[in-house]
Amino acid sequence: MKETDEEEVEFEEPAPEDFLFDEEETVDEKDKKRRKTVLFRVIGLIVAVVLILQVGNIWFNILSEESRELTETSEELSQQEDVSIYKEAVVAIQGNGGRGTGFSISDNGYILTNHHVVSQRQPLTVSFPNGDYFTAEIVESMEEPDLALLKVDGEDLPFLTLRSSDAKENEDIYVIGNPRLQTQIVNEGQILNNENPFQRMRISNKILPGHSGSPVIAQNGEVVGVVYARSLGTEEGYGLAIPVGQVYDYFPSLQELLDE
Repeated sequence: MKETDEEEVEFEEPAPEDFLFDEEETVDEKDKKRRKTVLFRVIGLIVAVVLILQVGNIWFNILSEESRELTETSEELSQQEDVSIYKEAVVAIQGNGGRGTGFSISDNGYILTNHHVVSQRQPLTVSFPNGDYFTAEIVESMEEPDLALLKVDGEDLPFLTLRSSDAKENEDIYVIGNPRLQTQIVNEGQILNNENPFQRMRISNKILPGHSGSPVIAQNGEVVGVVYARSLGTEEGYGLAIPVGQVYDYFPSLQELLDE
């Protein structure tokens, strides 16, 4: 029995190579973990730097002299009862990767803006100054002359009336829009001229990124144009707008929709 017990406890001793292999594998795993840690730290640092730059850019825009001037002017103009009413119909349009301005032109949800504000950016969200949010559908959109008609499912919405004729040169106007990170910014200017044959209206108002789709509003509250860009090569940033006559020309069924 003793001999049998001794046989049962016998075992084979591992070779030295086995220990060497385990040790090499452990070192390799540690090296991989170290490389991953370094990689994650580098990625984290890059993300942090990008976020810091974005936040810095946001604060720069907010605190810039130009933005402050726009805000001060807007606050003064917004004290006027008629201007405060116009603002209720000007909306912010948020899409996939972009933001712009639009404005309501009927109480049942038709919105006018630029083609480039909504093109390839669905789904689209339209927000009114009172806090109401809607999902918008594109009824019609044209690259030329850069116009888009949207529809939201709403009732009794504030709206601006489109004038039946184009504006006159030197006519006083307002532009209300969402430039940069600001919202509901009002500035005033004049119609400089209508640039035939291109049918583009030049306005003296300062126009910035985000103003696209803003209404050009006459003193009586009627919309006479839709902002789409600012003229190049001018430090003042004069605006370019599509005359209201062109809106009717390119959307011939618009009046019927508004009369529904």
